[in-house]
Amino acid sequence: MTNVRETYYKAWTAALGQELIEDKFDWLCSLHREIVIRICNAIPSRHDLHNKIATDMDPIIFRQMLDNKVFGGKEFMTLVEYVYSWIKKLSSPARDKSILESEAQLMTNVGRGHTIAQLVPAFILGVHKHLDDLETDLGRDITKDFRRMVEMSKK
Repeated sequence: MTNVRETYYKAWTAALGQELIEDKFDWLCSLHREIVIRICNAIPSRHDLHNKIATDMDPIIFRQMLDNKVFGGKEFMTLVEYVYSWIKKLSSPARDKSILESEAQLMTNVGRGHTIAQLVPAFILGVHKHLDDLETDLGRDITKDFRRMVEMSKK
C-alpha cells in the first residue's frame, strides 16, 4: 500500500507543480480555500477567529495576487508562517516535533532554491497531514471527555 500512496503523492505533486508552472491557479485556489475551512473547523464557535482567518487568508485577494503575478516568495513565506502558526496553536504538544520538522524541511528547501512549483505542493501536503492529525486528536474519546468537562465547568 505504501508504494501506491507514494506513487499517488508523487503524481499529485507533479500535477500541481505543472499547473503552477503553467499559471493555472484554479486547483491551487481550491486547495487554499480548503485549508482556510479546515483551520476554521478546528475552532468551533469562534466566529471572531473564523472572520480573522478568512480575512488574513482572503481567497479572493489570494486569487487576484496569483492572477496578477504579485504572489511571490515573500508572500508565500508569509502564508507558510501564518498557517503553521495556527497549526501550532491548535495542535497538541505531542505533535510539536513533527510540525517543527516539516516546517524546518520546507525552510531548508526554500534555502536550497526549490521553486514555487516544488514548494507549494510540499507545503499543502504537510499542512493537510497536520490538519488530519489535529482532526484525529480532536476526535479521540479523551478529547471528547475533556470538551464535555469544559462545557460543564461553564454552567
